Amino acid sequence: MFGREFLLLFGGLIGLVGFAFVGSRLVRAFNHGFSIRLQLFLAIWTTSMVATGMIGAWVIDRLQVRAAELALSEDTAVGVVLEIIREFGPKIALITTLLAMGAGSAAYFFGRAVAEPIERLTRAADAIARGDRHGALPTPSGREVRQLTAAFDSMRRALEDKNHIEQFVADLSHELKNPVSAIRAATEVLNEGAIDDQDARERFLGRIDEASHRLEVLLNDLLSLARLEAGGIEPERNAHSLDALVRLAIEGLAAESEAKSLDISEHLKPIRIRGDGPWIRRAIENLIVNSIRYSPPGGRIMIHGELKGELAIIRVTDQGPGVPAAFQDRIFERFVTDRNEPDQTGLGLAIVRSVAELHGGTARLISHQNSGACFEFSIRTN
Repeated sequence: MFGREFLLLFGGLIGLVGFAFVGSRLVRAFNHGFSIRLQLFLAIWTTSMVATGMIGAWVIDRLQVRAAELALSEDTAVGVVLEIIREFGPKIALITTLLAMGAGSAAYFFGRAVAEPIERLTRAADAIARGDRHGALPTPSGREVRQLTAAFDSMRRALEDKNHIEQFVADLSHELKNPVSAIRAATEVLNEGAIDDQDARERFLGRIDEASHRLEVLLNDLLSLARLEAGGIEPERNAHSLDALVRLAIEGLAAESEAKSLDISEHLKPIRIRGDGPWIRRAIENLIVNSIRYSPPGGRIMIHGELKGELAIIRVTDQGPGVPAAFQDRIFERFVTDRNEPDQTGLGLAIVRSVAELHGGTARLISHQNSGACFEFSIRTN
């Protein structure tokens, strides 16, 4: 059993540690500013200590009054009080120390409960300022913090809209340069007299037609992607058979696959989904077109479909060269491609990812270089 002196010494040491901690926090606060957490801690801890001191003073006063009521002389009453203090002093000191520790703990946890949601929101705001505008905001726990979080979310959406507009304009101006330059160059040559040469005329008219077609494809894809990424499309939630949408996509690309003598096989289970059928079909078509483009003549493309929990998953696998290592991490970004073909805009896979995310799913690359490419497209079933 611990002695009275040990308990008193232990309580005193704890008290010194507590005062040292508070002092260090105060020094730091003077240099960096008082945080909400520290303000609450100091307010609760100081109030508790003042209340403890007032209770102690009241107890001593009551002892003196009681001694006076017992008709003791003033000197005797004071002596009795001092004797009582000496007798119970260690216990009183220990109780006071425990009360101070309890008050400090309560102040710390109350301060943490109030300040932590604001600190999390501050970190989220810093991330937004650094350009990460897609991270989730913290879940608010109080009315005021909910209002503040809603204000930050509104600000983030406004920044995202602004960013999408700026990115769209930048991408559009960049990608329009090549086809516009080709049209201008061909037109200048024709104006200089090449139109009199039948072969040259047909050649340059072909270039103009090719560049015009590229412009049309580019603008359609870019406008679609801009609407998807900016949230300008509210997907329909109609009932569809995913395996039927895949077969429609395969049939729609029969001419392209037959031109390269490709064998497209599908292994699909009946999967019922609720979503925007035209957009889902377009995403699947983009994956198949990508495989057709990179498959060798006479190659094989395999399409598998399955249901995992609430996710419907489509995998498209080809026997092409695979995705180069330099592009694997960025393959679903806009304008990322290792080839420069007239009908290739570099937006197809970006549209696939946006459609998947619009339906609560994901798009990812599974296989790697030199082993063909396997792309996975998943969406929620409801």
